[in-house]
Amino acid sequence: MSNQLLQQTHQTESYDDDELSLGEVLHTLWLRKHLIITVTLLISILASLIVFQLTPQYKAKIQLIIGTTGGTVVDIQSVLASDLMGESAMLGEIEIIKSRSLAKKVIESLSLDAVEEFNPQLKKHSALAFLNPVNWISDDFKQTIGLTAVKTEKTQEEKWAELLSKMTDTFLKKVKVSQIKRSQVISIEMESENPRLAAKMANELADKYIIGQLQAKFDATKKATDWLNDQLAKLKEKVEASERAVEMYRQKKGITRVKGNVGLSQQQLSELNSQLIISRTQTAEASARVRQIQRLIRQGKDVSSVSEVLNSILIQRLKEQQSTLQRKHSEMSVEYGKKHPKMIQIQAELSDIENKIQSEVQKIAASLQNELDIASTRENSLRSSLKKIEQQTGGDREAAVGLRALEREASANRTLFETFLTRFKETTTTQGMDEANARVISEAEVPLTSSFPKKKQLLIICFLGGLFFSIVLAFMLEMLNPGLRSPEQIEEHLNLPTLGIIPTVDSKLKIHDYALENPQSSLTEAVNSLRVSLMLLNPDEQVKSLLVTSAVPSEGKSKLAMLIARISAQAGQKVVLVDTDFRRPTVETKLGLDTSQPGLTDLLMQHDMSVSEVLLTDEKTGMKVLSHGMSSYVNPADLFSSKRMQQILAELKNDFDLVILDSPPVMAVTDSRVLSRMVDKSLFVLRWDDTPRKVVKAALNLMAQSGADNVAGIILQQVDLKQYGRSGLGDSGFYYHYGKYGQYYSG
Repeated sequence: MSNQLLQQTHQTESYDDDELSLGEVLHTLWLRKHLIITVTLLISILASLIVFQLTPQYKAKIQLIIGTTGGTVVDIQSVLASDLMGESAMLGEIEIIKSRSLAKKVIESLSLDAVEEFNPQLKKHSALAFLNPVNWISDDFKQTIGLTAVKTEKTQEEKWAELLSKMTDTFLKKVKVSQIKRSQVISIEMESENPRLAAKMANELADKYIIGQLQAKFDATKKATDWLNDQLAKLKEKVEASERAVEMYRQKKGITRVKGNVGLSQQQLSELNSQLIISRTQTAEASARVRQIQRLIRQGKDVSSVSEVLNSILIQRLKEQQSTLQRKHSEMSVEYGKKHPKMIQIQAELSDIENKIQSEVQKIAASLQNELDIASTRENSLRSSLKKIEQQTGGDREAAVGLRALEREASANRTLFETFLTRFKETTTTQGMDEANARVISEAEVPLTSSFPKKKQLLIICFLGGLFFSIVLAFMLEMLNPGLRSPEQIEEHLNLPTLGIIPTVDSKLKIHDYALENPQSSLTEAVNSLRVSLMLLNPDEQVKSLLVTSAVPSEGKSKLAMLIARISAQAGQKVVLVDTDFRRPTVETKLGLDTSQPGLTDLLMQHDMSVSEVLLTDEKTGMKVLSHGMSSYVNPADLFSSKRMQQILAELKNDFDLVILDSPPVMAVTDSRVLSRMVDKSLFVLRWDDTPRKVVKAALNLMAQSGADNVAGIILQQVDLKQYGRSGLGDSGFYYHYGKYGQYYSG
């Protein structure tokens, strides 16, 4: 039997490694439901306090389109040409918007140094600032350990620069600039505690960016103007030098405007040559105007910027009539619908005027074409006349060739000078009239709701997090709790049956007195159920002697021994309760008996003394009590191993129906292991949900090694029946439905 108990003990150790079943998980959650609910509520309440202490943040968004420019009065794209269509250019513009220089302009423009959100000097400590451990340290100590810089005297400019730098850092943290889906649209988001300020900062940042673009173009135009001015001065000198060279050549070669036939031919040749150059210039200008107006008409663009169209009195009058009719159309559209006769009439008039304007433009285009044809014809005629005069000229052709070369150079210099002069006038005229390459397509509006914190989402997350933490905590406590709670757990871990579940009693009376005065209580019924279990252990042979022990002290073994003894005596049995716990005897004290009387030690030490001389009587039940005695001894284990002890137990079993031994804990001393071999059955008392299962296993293992093969089972002592019933522990226990059966008990 001892080998079987050892095998069972080793088998139970392997059960600890088994995985938890779903039922055990649910039981654990149900058992710890109060902890889970409490912890979840505490975390949720604390999280709610923190969430509602957070300062709301509002986001305002403005959108810009980059790379679009409006029409200019004159074409100076060669001066201000720029390409903002590439991906790298868009990234560059985003970095410009996020630049510190632009942020500082917005800060100064909106006077953000007066806003607590941006100025750290104006910020006040929040209600939860005391939770930050850094605030617990004094400023001097922070400087000593290097957490903060050592304070030094600074000028007002240095203080402002430092403050502006900190405000810029704060400002840039609240800016988010992004490109929308690889388009030319840039989104600027600003975050602030004040919704109006968020919208104002977003709009101001976009305005400062556009103004910066205009300023850059203005600077570029100014540089171009300065460069053209320098070039004009140099070209003017070249024109004067080339014309001076022509005159000097005439004087040197003796060529005059009228000097015989030769001089006249040369003069005519020169005049024709000049006229030819002028004619070529006029032809080129006419051709350019024709190409310009044809290109605008072909592309469907507005030709009103062409000088001939602008100078047309008829078109001006038609434009005035068109403007008047459009204004009238707008006024009448409010009062009449689109299909009203008056609206149809005025629409027809507008169409007629538009047709007249287009017709006049076509006439101007035809007129320009005629001018081009005339200029081309005149150029051809001059070229033909020049050729004839050259053939008729018999003078010094070498001088004429040299003169013409000088005249052409002078004319080219003059033309180049006039071109640069025209470009200079265009640049100076349009300076300050440029448009930025970006414009706002969606202004920032005042946000109506905060972007942070999302209180509902945060509270839900905190609640779920608290629930998860409480569940983990419950399982951690369950893992740290080594106690056993149910017969099923005892069967699983100890491989021993549970003979009884002894409930705890909330009463001022002692538990052994309470059972007598409340014969129909749950406590009494539990002890009676235990007595029945003991009788059914071996129906063919009555259990005459019983050892009650435990693994460690304070398990309630002495109380159980007195309960079994008193209730058995009250039931009519002859019972004797023997106190074998010599080190901590409690039976006679709890029963109120005289402790100065001889007892078991006296019987063991004095062989001439009989058992009947030392037995005490419990007045309430009539049972007999054998106290620990008064004689001195060396080692109780030696006394219990003696033949005298066997004789005493044999005599008690012969005279009484039931002999109950209250023995000391197994792990404390060896007494119980010696006594267990002298009794019929041993009861092992285990405190409910308290005694570590490893300690119980070790105690059972010690008893098995000592040859105690009569351990009948485990008694769960001090069980909270309400918690036991609500927790749903066990599937077959009577007390699982204590809430339903409690009405059958009187206490």
